[in-house]
Amino acid sequence: MKFLATTFLFSAFLCAQAPPQAAPQPPTPPGTPAPKAPIQPPAPEAAPPPAPVTPDTVVAEIDGKKVTAKEADEIFATLPAQYQQSARLQPDRALKQIFMFRFMAEEAEKANLDKQSPWKDTIEFQRLTVLYQAEVNHVKNTATISPEDQEKEYKDNPDRFKQAKVKVIHLTFSATPDKPGPDGKKMMSEAEAKTKLEDLKKEAGGGADFGKLARENSDDKASAAKDGDFGTISHNSPYPEAVKTAIFALKPGEVSEPLKIANGFYLVRVESVIVPPLNDVRAQLIEEMKQARFNEWMKNLETRFTVKVDNATYFTPKRPPQLQTVR
Repeated sequence: MKFLATTFLFSAFLCAQAPPQAAPQPPTPPGTPAPKAPIQPPAPEAAPPPAPVTPDTVVAEIDGKKVTAKEADEIFATLPAQYQQSARLQPDRALKQIFMFRFMAEEAEKANLDKQSPWKDTIEFQRLTVLYQAEVNHVKNTATISPEDQEKEYKDNPDRFKQAKVKVIHLTFSATPDKPGPDGKKMMSEAEAKTKLEDLKKEAGGGADFGKLARENSDDKASAAKDGDFGTISHNSPYPEAVKTAIFALKPGEVSEPLKIANGFYLVRVESVIVPPLNDVRAQLIEEMKQARFNEWMKNLETRFTVKVDNATYFTPKRPPQLQTVR
């Protein structure tokens, strides 16, 4: 309920309109003498700096209650992180909504609505959801990987940390090649792009300069300007697994077959392959080991709570009581 409430509460911030802009001034008719610059009054004296705000400084007042800086900080800290900045930018609206919500929640509790279905059931479900996520975060964040385990994982799996420095030639294709591309030129079909890259691979294999081929043919202008230099690819780079598998199967100096990604093909030449030292990949390794241990923990839970249904008829869906929403 808290998540739904805060989402509704701050939707107004997301939809807030920008302040109106000043209307443009009409043009000055030709021949009109330029207005004389007004005499500038003397600059006012600089205002004294504002008094420092302490935790006990009163920063707002609502419904006759004074709110100190400490109390305001505590109120805003209860909001989801993505709403806290918006709330501070418009504190009058945010505090008004928060105090209204608190008042209505207290009134609902006085009427024992939190003990009546379907409200009671909804509150309990939301509580379970929040605590479930809290335990997930706790298990992930408190997992520790000893230095010895890090060393062993690194030594046992060197291929996982390999990095390949590559050059590429990229050719795009179109499903409607008869239509001109953004530059007005006719686009290649998928078959044409693949065939052209296969021909370029033969040229590279025959001794042609791969960098020169990239400069003259690649549609990736950024890498083409650097002789096809595409940087470094690692196993956790955001590319399809089939593409990374093909790249790491190459030895330095070898060129791949055309590799299809989205609406284009890549011809990849591996320049060098290295395994960086542990310190360079330690953060990645720790995160991966934490995730692996969490996955194992979840797998054990799922095994523990395996369900066997003995009477499927009993579980025929029943219409639950409906929440009444005020519109």
